[in-house]
Amino acid sequence: MKTFALQLKHRRGLLVCLAGILLLGIAYFLTEEKQQPLSAEEQQLMGAWDDETPGFLRIFRADRTFTTSNGQFAGRWWIDEGELKVTYWQTFEPPRSLSLTSLELSLTSLQRSFDEETYSWQIDFLKNGQQMTLSHPVDEQHPDGKWLWTKQIDK
Repeated sequence: MKTFALQLKHRRGLLVCLAGILLLGIAYFLTEEKQQPLSAEEQQLMGAWDDETPGFLRIFRADRTFTTSNGQFAGRWWIDEGELKVTYWQTFEPPRSLSLTSLELSLTSLQRSFDEETYSWQIDFLKNGQQMTLSHPVDEQHPDGKWLWTKQIDK
């Protein structure tokens, strides 16, 4: 009689565990962010781009993440109806020492890392995807309203 009750208890425990695993799997499946495949235009954007700012590249990855070569900014990107949209934030910089100044700078960077900005520009690819222009307000550096970027080739 005791063994039968013990077996029944084990079966119930096993069923509860399986039900829990099933519920966790369903919750993960429903909350997982589904990334759409990259469009042909988005595939052209993949890689590092230079706008002639010395030592400062923008890097666009296949998982639609964005970083700068100096690590100052990170974010997400996508192209929608010919517009490049970038949501970015400044990255957290850990303190370099235990000095008050270093700790203050680190705290400030932590606060800024929660502030997101979103920008969008009309995007056009040139020279077989090796250059692109982004719409930009007309100024001395951009008299035609275009911001020219060049794709960096891995060497």
